[in-house]
Amino acid sequence: MFDNDKIDTHQFTLLVILFVVGDALLYVPSWLASSAKQDAWLAAAVGCIEGLAIAWLYTTLAKRHFPATLIDLCRSVLGRWAGTAAACSFVSFILVDISLMLYEIGDFITTQMMPETPIEVVILLFTGVIVLGVRQGAVTLVRSSELVFPSFVLLYLMLVLFISPQIKLEHAQPVLSEGLKPIMEGNLRFLGNLEESVILLMLFPLVRNPDKGAKAFATGLAVGTIVLTVFSTVSILVMGSDMTALLAYPSYVLAQKVAVGKFFERIEAIMAFLWFITVFVKISVCYYAASYGIAQIVKLPRYRSVTLPLAMILMVLALVFVPNRPYFDLFATKIWTPYTLTFGLFLPLLMLGAAWLRRSPGKR
Repeated sequence: MFDNDKIDTHQFTLLVILFVVGDALLYVPSWLASSAKQDAWLAAAVGCIEGLAIAWLYTTLAKRHFPATLIDLCRSVLGRWAGTAAACSFVSFILVDISLMLYEIGDFITTQMMPETPIEVVILLFTGVIVLGVRQGAVTLVRSSELVFPSFVLLYLMLVLFISPQIKLEHAQPVLSEGLKPIMEGNLRFLGNLEESVILLMLFPLVRNPDKGAKAFATGLAVGTIVLTVFSTVSILVMGSDMTALLAYPSYVLAQKVAVGKFFERIEAIMAFLWFITVFVKISVCYYAASYGIAQIVKLPRYRSVTLPLAMILMVLALVFVPNRPYFDLFATKIWTPYTLTFGLFLPLLMLGAAWLRRSPGKR
């Protein structure tokens, strides 16, 4: 069912960067500031080290059973019945992640850009574009991410450079005024976003060389966390921790503050395209992983037959699972982190330990 073609390591690196940045570009500064206040940059900086540890965990597990996907890993390590249950759990995790991101897109556009547009229309249009992309294959998605990556870099640098004159270092003071506890709380929320990268193990078998693919995974995860760290730091230094924590989409408001002279200002609509690039890549990868995972579980010859029914399910799930914005904020702040820890840390550690026991001399 996989595409016959393969992807290069540098393409996989760019895909990982865009996936990690994803939808986090809009809300991570607010998450960090609500917990760590002016020390949000420290909470994000610790995440850079954690990202490397997560990359080592995932790639070690993937290289042991290369070219197995995440679904194959569950079955080969945990056995037929337990592995199938774990595979179904991973697919459900991906579906919940997609539904949350679809709601984010609809809520962002209907509250910030086009308030008179029904959220159902926005979700329908965006889902249709994603289905068209996913049906072209994983290699096409990877190459499209390589194509849009220069635009992402250009827009990101424009925003950071043009807003930098408004930076006030006093917004980051005092440092460690409330100790390490708020920093660790903010870091846990940041870690929850990084652990979504376990979904990329569904595409890891496409990499030509597993050893170079592991380095590409670690590099992409490190660069993605640095991008989020810089952006969160800039948000705190420009708007302050209190204002950043209150805003639902601080990155969009940050773009509204850009003013170069009296002719280059209010570029938030252009900067919104920056988020559309990253979130499109992330949802497309998740959608492909879910479609391919379902096809593997039920042993379908092609994953494309799953894409259209899954789109109808996800559009309804995005509206039913998240009924309103307060519920989304509650779920994202209280439930999402332990939920991602289950699939992004505990289950991979369990599978790595089980694989080590199965290959130990005594077990053989």
